[in-house]
Amino acid sequence: MSINENDSRVRRTKKLIRQGLVSLIKEKSINKITVKELTDRIEINRGTFYLHYKDVFHLVECIENELYEEFDSKLSSYSGDQLLRTPVEVCEDFCSHFYEHKDIYTALLSENGDAKFSYKLGELLNDKVYSIFKTIFPHMNNTKYDFAYSYGKFGLVGLTYCWFTEHPEWTPRRVAELWLSLTTLGIWGILGDDGKEVLLNAYNSH
Repeated sequence: MSINENDSRVRRTKKLIRQGLVSLIKEKSINKITVKELTDRIEINRGTFYLHYKDVFHLVECIENELYEEFDSKLSSYSGDQLLRTPVEVCEDFCSHFYEHKDIYTALLSENGDAKFSYKLGELLNDKVYSIFKTIFPHMNNTKYDFAYSYGKFGLVGLTYCWFTEHPEWTPRRVAELWLSLTTLGIWGILGDDGKEVLLNAYNSH
């Protein structure tokens, strides 16, 4: 049976399944969730679920791939020069992506979520971030990059989870400004004189 992914009923069903998954992750590990539990929670039959997904793990994989693709599209739309000229706006766009999908990000980043999710998200960032860093700091060695990148990656994951679980009232703009401040000053400490002037200009620009 052919499924039209653009059909409004299909979109509504997938959204409902996603909401059910988020609800169950709040109660138990993602590895212990069954299709029956999920379909009972959202009151659809299992046949409907299997029209779209093979099992819960396939569902999670599809959701994560959608998030990766959307975030990668945002990353690819910016250059290192844009990041330096409009750092807050670029960071706000990233934060808006997280905010738009905050329920599923919170679930996947939680203790009950996918332990590999943040790592895979970080790997997605790596190539793009590396090229930007090398453009901004052409003489920076790879060791310093490794430290700076790891700091930024895990800092972003922690900040995002704290935002959604502890301070959900904060706007993407406000979080973007905080993220920029923390990242700029933190990476400054790692890069030392190599990047002091460039980072200071980016920090002061907002």
